[in-house]
Amino acid sequence: MKKIITLILCLVSLISYSQRVDEYTADNGITYKEGDTIKLGRGSGLQGTFVHLQMGGWMAGSQTQIGANYANLAVEIKKIFTRKLKGTEKTYFVVGGGNITNYNLMIDEAIQTCEVVPCDAKETASADEVGKYELLAQIKTLYDDGVLTKEEFEIEKAKILK
Repeated sequence: MKKIITLILCLVSLISYSQRVDEYTADNGITYKEGDTIKLGRGSGLQGTFVHLQMGGWMAGSQTQIGANYANLAVEIKKIFTRKLKGTEKTYFVVGGGNITNYNLMIDEAIQTCEVVPCDAKETASADEVGKYELLAQIKTLYDDGVLTKEEFEIEKAKILK
């Protein structure tokens, strides 16, 4: 019941403060319109999960992560919204990927981390570095907790640092 109430509040806040627009010129210099197709890049999260592409529609607000298998998928822009959030204007697209679920794509953030292409390549290296260090911290915690042996830790660390 608590999840349903949270979901309803999330939806109401999006609807209440979002304004639909016809087109949007993003940080990569491209002007996007409804009906345009966007190619996804690769997820910027751990194990290639998407951070700036989130479940929309009836699944909005769920903690379901969009997996690495969505890399290189073409999605269609169904709607474009802007909203003010803590004094900052944010733009997101409602996109469809050919299944029954819609997704919310935080376009400028996705461009900065190359979750869409073309992207802002200069930001990619720093995003990759952050992901690498997050992974190192995770395996170090597993080692410290006794889940990984010293040998397993060294093997995983070498894979990450390659």
